[in-house]
Amino acid sequence: MIAAGILCGLYYPDFAHAISPVAQLYLNFLKMVVLPYLVSSVIFSITAMVQDPKSVRYLGKVGMAVLVVSFLAVLVSGTLSLILQPGQIENPQSRIELGEFINSQGSVSTDLAFPFQPPPSNGDPSGGHSILLDLVPNNVFNALASGQTIQVLLFCLLFGLAMGKIPQPSSMSLTQALNAVYRACTVLTNWFIWGLPFATFILIADQTASTGTKPLTLMGGYLLVMGLSCLIFVAGAFAIIAIRSRRSYWTTIKTCQPLLMVAITTRSTVASLPWVINLLSERLRFSLVVVELLVPLQAALLRTGPALLYTSGALFIAQLYGHPLAVSDLVLVGIISALLALTTGGMGSLLILSQMSIVCGYLKLPFEAAFALFVAVDAAVDTFMTLASVCTVAASTAMIAPSHREATQPETVSEQLEAEPAG
Repeated sequence: MIAAGILCGLYYPDFAHAISPVAQLYLNFLKMVVLPYLVSSVIFSITAMVQDPKSVRYLGKVGMAVLVVSFLAVLVSGTLSLILQPGQIENPQSRIELGEFINSQGSVSTDLAFPFQPPPSNGDPSGGHSILLDLVPNNVFNALASGQTIQVLLFCLLFGLAMGKIPQPSSMSLTQALNAVYRACTVLTNWFIWGLPFATFILIADQTASTGTKPLTLMGGYLLVMGLSCLIFVAGAFAIIAIRSRRSYWTTIKTCQPLLMVAITTRSTVASLPWVINLLSERLRFSLVVVELLVPLQAALLRTGPALLYTSGALFIAQLYGHPLAVSDLVLVGIISALLALTTGGMGSLLILSQMSIVCGYLKLPFEAAFALFVAVDAAVDTFMTLASVCTVAASTAMIAPSHREATQPETVSEQLEAEPAG
């Protein structure tokens, strides 16, 4: 569809412009389910974790894994983006052409008419305090109405923890309602995802008709950053699995090969979960009960791919606009990217991509103007995200779950103690 959109934009520009409103309508459909999906999924998942005795046993380790993985994802992608500078454009002619592209009013352009130049510095001395105030809502209903996703997320996390402490009979009705909303949003997302190829075709056709194919070449550096970040996480995941399963590194890669193929083919973390469970329980001999508990749980919480996307994407756009970032800005990007990645469970790649606007909003960067650039390479980026997330889930589960050998040792010791005669 990307290739067809490029050809349509080059040879039939009038037709591409005529159908562009359809893509905007589709994007609005995708965005309308973000907040209800976020509220229902986060509160329901946190409540279930706190109330389930099996989950509580591993809750601390899972929480530590989320912190470590989020920190590493932000660190790796941020470091590579700062070193490779994928958004830095030295050619003045390329900057002029890209400026015209960013400021053009297309189907995915923004109402914020930002010029392609560094924004003025306001020098606000209380910037650090204002950042903290922006993260904590003083009115959650106002945050919901205005679409303040980070504030809504913080409320959902605290509310889910509080609901988990309420006896189940009292919270059952609300839990069932949240589950119903979550499932309804999932159905809506599945319906909308059928239109993704056609929306991609329209977006690419309209942008190609307006600007040609040259702006797409600017994403080569960004793809390099995402590819290297994914490679680092996949290689690290294989190392952890090899150590925990007591196998050689090469043997571990061969064992994980079917999982890698499924992740690349489906580009879906959810579709890869049965293969993760089969890999860890059947092939690598980890405890089946614990693996079945941890894999779906961590798939919803260990969102490595989106964290890589949000961090590197925000830095790419900042470099593209010549927006200098202070240390406090880099920390803010990391924190928001890590928190926002937690909200992406079950979302399609385009919906995940659209939420990058939240990160850019805190930096006053016009993400929507550059949206088509990211859509053009969405297939490759989505593959990188899925590989990073799936391999991280497998490695984290291997770290936490006991192997078959470790699970049987306590039982053997207890049987020997019971067999010894008393006195």
